[in-house]
Amino acid sequence: MVMAKTQIRSTLEAQNAQREKKIDQLNDFIARFAAGTRSSQVTSRRKEVERLQTNDLARSNIQRPYIRFDQVRPSGKHILEFKHITKLYDGHKVIDGFTANVLRGERICLMGRNGAGKTTLIKSLLNNYPGLADKDFVLDSGNVSWGHEAHIGYFPQDVGATIEPGLTVAEWLHRWDPAAHVEDIRGILGQMLFSGEEGDKQTKALSGGEQARLAFCKLILTKPNILIFDEPTNHLDLEAINALNIALQRYEGTVLLVTHDHDLIDEVATRLWNFKEDGIEDFQGPYAEWKGMHN
Repeated sequence: MVMAKTQIRSTLEAQNAQREKKIDQLNDFIARFAAGTRSSQVTSRRKEVERLQTNDLARSNIQRPYIRFDQVRPSGKHILEFKHITKLYDGHKVIDGFTANVLRGERICLMGRNGAGKTTLIKSLLNNYPGLADKDFVLDSGNVSWGHEAHIGYFPQDVGATIEPGLTVAEWLHRWDPAAHVEDIRGILGQMLFSGEEGDKQTKALSGGEQARLAFCKLILTKPNILIFDEPTNHLDLEAINALNIALQRYEGTVLLVTHDHDLIDEVATRLWNFKEDGIEDFQGPYAEWKGMHN
């Protein structure tokens, strides 16, 4: 839909450019011969100018956020190692002894049905990370070790719960880097479509999509070298999903992404953790290769 809208607009812009060129040619003729003997031809060309005169092309209604994730500094090469992660709920092993290593720059997509344990694994990996651990979450067994210079940016499934009420959008964002210039804060908000007075909007009044875009602003501002997303597309429109897709492909840090969006998995993932009934499949390759092996 976005591509179709863009193509239609490009066609209209090209048609307007051709008309304007023709109008310029006609006006040149009118200017040269208006006082001469070719009055009938001048009149004819004036009428043609009126016919061709373009109205201002309506401003596009496609709003495209611009997302770019950078890093303050890269992490070490061996960014994450965990062994024998096990988590039970009501006696049922949701995760049963999962072990893996993650290298800097990998983009790992976690996929599987709802309730399979994707969010549980993310919480397990954050269990000992300062500021991001869920205080109500207890890991039954296993060891998690984050590597040197690991700086995590986390987008939880319930992102709205992380946005404090009683503040404006700009105030909330500024709290994550008090040293940032106001112009930089406003610039980042503008990238995510909080332009002008939108930056003064109260956080408690944000829609689900606005909460998601504000959370992206935080990640853009803080520049972590590891990004962890738990279903970030739930409240996003097509333009925002496309912007996120491009940003993740260009990001040079490490990504863990929980999503059901197979297009996003296909274009972003370099590795897959596929949650199945009998455990977690660790596939070292892109989605297209995995899909080819499972068809």
